[in-house]
Amino acid sequence: MGTINRANLAVLVVDDQMIARNHVKQNLVSMGFADIDLASTSTEAEEKVAGKNYDIIFCDWHMPGKSGFAMMQAFRQEREFDHVAFVMVTAESEERHMVEALKAGATSYILKPILPQPFQAKVENVLQWIAKVNPKYKCIP
Repeated sequence: MGTINRANLAVLVVDDQMIARNHVKQNLVSMGFADIDLASTSTEAEEKVAGKNYDIIFCDWHMPGKSGFAMMQAFRQEREFDHVAFVMVTAESEERHMVEALKAGATSYILKPILPQPFQAKVENVLQWIAKVNPKYKCIP
């Protein structure tokens, strides 16, 4: 199995803070990702997801309205999201939150503030997960 062409992956970054959204996006661009959409609320994210198939959704835990955690839980109830990687990007540093997120279906958990090297390592693990579970990418030479 080869590597996934990151430029072909559709990514959505959901965070109510513009600085945080842009920071995630900059880190992804530096890793070779190109198709990156941004949303500031769960409602905006749900509208974007209704019109496009994403491979990875990066999501803040705490946002006005529906939390990113609740949004992820709702998406995980739908079979069409089985192959979508959900990455919680949050300041929630307590182990219980991490465990709760992973049990609820998060593929990875990244703590804020984002540091480039740990972020990149976690994203590499997410790419390995995608290569295993997403039939669209399983047979890339």
